Amino acid sequence: MIVDYHTHTALCKHGEGTVDDYVRRALALGLDEIGASEHIPMPDRFDEVHRMTLEQYTSRYAPEVSEAAERYKGTIAVRRGIEADFYAGTEPWVRDFIDENDFDYVIGSVHFLGEWGFDNPVFLHRYEERDIDATYEQYFDTVARSAKSGLFDIIAHCDLVKKFGHRPTKSMRDPIQAMMEAIKKENLAIEINTSGLRKPVREPYPGPEILAVARQLQVPITLGSDAHTPNEVGADFDVAAALLEQYAGGRISVFEKRQRKEVPIRHLRNAAFPTPSAH
Repeated sequence: MIVDYHTHTALCKHGEGTVDDYVRRALALGLDEIGASEHIPMPDRFDEVHRMTLEQYTSRYAPEVSEAAERYKGTIAVRRGIEADFYAGTEPWVRDFIDENDFDYVIGSVHFLGEWGFDNPVFLHRYEERDIDATYEQYFDTVARSAKSGLFDIIAHCDLVKKFGHRPTKSMRDPIQAMMEAIKKENLAIEINTSGLRKPVREPYPGPEILAVARQLQVPITLGSDAHTPNEVGADFDVAAALLEQYAGGRISVFEKRQRKEVPIRHLRNAAFPTPSAH
């Protein structure tokens, strides 16, 4: 089995293509499952430049995913997911939205530390204004709190704070251990997200230190390209498959109706996996 559960379309306002474009790309690569995981609508116009509206979710996203699942039934499984932000104060709204909709999985992600969108290039200068060690500690603590929220099935790119190449000056062993223990206690999966290879850090999320703890704790792992264009589907999954062999015993988490199971990963020929240029 090989899947790509982390994809975004033009509805996120910083991606390209339709759900159907992504499914057809997954078919061309020979994937077994493709998941649509658009950014969740948020209340009070929160971060509206990076996500669909509630009306767009109802009128476009949900119907498009359902139609694709029916159209390609028997050929490739199309899963309905959502990438839901963890942001203090919005948890009740996010919980209600998730409960009211029929998802196969919910990806939880941290993109904000307070009001700072730390992975947004527009706010890159803020790294120079902050203590990098404190920033890392705050990030890992926030991811741990997201795991404890009970909202999610998968924790996304759980060291996203490294995106622009900033590294801590001291060991983050204890914060990482606490984060991963919270994920394990809540019975969640993490993803190997290959988009980091297309970012300044040039490394998958998460890195080897976190993956080693995941292996020690037996935290389940799934795959996502974080594709924002159809040609990024399955990007660098040869790298990801090797990491699954090393850190997850060659097993991958798959989801349906928010139920997880572990299955062996199926290797495709390396030539099938695209390696998009960074953007």
